[in-house]
Amino acid sequence: MDGREFFQRVASHPDLEWLGAREGRTSEEDEVLVGNRATGAKFAVSVRAVLGHTWEELFAVLSGARQPRIMTHITRIVGYFSQVENWNRSKLAELRDRHAGRYAVPEVGPRPDRAPREPSREPARSVA
Repeated sequence: MDGREFFQRVASHPDLEWLGAREGRTSEEDEVLVGNRATGAKFAVSVRAVLGHTWEELFAVLSGARQPRIMTHITRIVGYFSQVENWNRSKLAELRDRHAGRYAVPEVGPRPDRAPREPSREPARSVA
């Protein structure tokens, strides 16, 4: 479906109303805000969703007949939350390894050519 057809269908529907627009980082991340007068629900519909779905699919969500699918995957690996879609290949591989449970660090022991050091028996010196 194209954006013009979506706009016309929302404008002509008695229960739906335009609430505005929100600009994204790219033109495909732009969103239109649509409200449903009958249910009081409000939706932010991305341009990508409009272009990738039929009116029947979009209307099912806008009318409340079907729950929207939210596909933003957010995780907390490095101490803060971030969207996975912005990650590079290395970080995505790390995430897959963690999900598979492969995050153990191999044991590292003393090198065989070195004997373990004995603790020093000298008293500690103070620096004045």
